[in-house]
Amino acid sequence: MQKSIIILLLMVVLCQVAFTQDYKTTVDGYLAAITEEYFDKVVDLVAAKDYEAIQVLVDAGVVIWLKAGLQVQIVDSNWTGAIKIRLKGTVIEVWTFREAVK
Repeated sequence: MQKSIIILLLMVVLCQVAFTQDYKTTVDGYLAAITEEYFDKVVDLVAAKDYEAIQVLVDAGVVIWLKAGLQVQIVDSNWTGAIKIRLKGTVIEVWTFREAVK
């Protein structure tokens, strides 16, 4: 009985630790997009060095340049290494490169 209670308490603590995320800080010079699809497009455009097309997305407001020092929380990620972040104190979420936060 006592062993069962200890195991149950340990499971509760581990679950709480797994779902608690610390805030990270953004690094200057990285792009972020409002959807995963736009982010994939930006990655392709960066690889093609098509900076004019990237500027079109920035002008349209679907891609932004991240500023350094913003407090963010990682809320999602995918197998390619892209992450979805949320700015502290807001509900705004964007997709960016994993290297964009430290």
